[in-house]
Amino acid sequence: MVRFWIGWALFVLAPAGGEQIKWVKLEDALGSSAGDGKPAVVFCATDVLPGGLPVKYVEPAFASEAVRAYRDEFHFVKCTDQKTAKAVKAASKCELIILDPEGSEIVRMVVGSADEIVAALKKALAQYDRKPIVWNADVPPEGSEKMIVLLFGDDSTDAAAAVTSLEDRRVARIHEQCVFVRITYRKDSPETREWNIQRAPTLLLLGSGKEFKPKSVLERSSGRKSPREMKAFLAKGLTAIEKARKEVRR
Repeated sequence: MVRFWIGWALFVLAPAGGEQIKWVKLEDALGSSAGDGKPAVVFCATDVLPGGLPVKYVEPAFASEAVRAYRDEFHFVKCTDQKTAKAVKAASKCELIILDPEGSEIVRMVVGSADEIVAALKKALAQYDRKPIVWNADVPPEGSEKMIVLLFGDDSTDAAAAVTSLEDRRVARIHEQCVFVRITYRKDSPETREWNIQRAPTLLLLGSGKEFKPKSVLERSSGRKSPREMKAFLAKGLTAIEKARKEVRR
């Protein structure tokens, strides 16, 4: 009963001025998320679902100052129809489901107050965050099950931009499937000639379990890449590796 009154109090005490949460459809949220990398927050605002508090007691919390402070960090979706509920596999009313740009779940929890909503948002931002890369200067051991990402870089702004894109939160979730190796690009150096590198930055993707040799290169790319392009580039290499594994198992 106390939580019911909290919900109504939030509604009454919420500031009249200030920008409110903007609710959009799920497909629009994921479309925008793919472009800017912001997660999508789905609030199951239907009493048709079981469990949880009545929606009318929780929904006003989204007008609170504490929750509105995050309005620019996410795309917000109010789930009131069966199609959306089915798409996000909603299981309870007042369930908060936070998705990354690909629609993969980051956080899911039933909320009953502004504090609980904020806690879910904070948890999502902590889990879906940029991640610095641990670069290996040594050649990785043969037989590694991870894809090797080899960067020929220098001190240029383009090379720094490539690293920034690799560390972006949209790409960070792929890191655990990769081993990152960096070689300093020097024109006409033995390594540059061996790997046929024409400029920095150049990224090479090597198949898992392969020799650390040019013949193991699956994909290569030079120049700047946005985080979205970088993720697609790495995903292409991982897809090629998985395809090769399936062929071996046949």
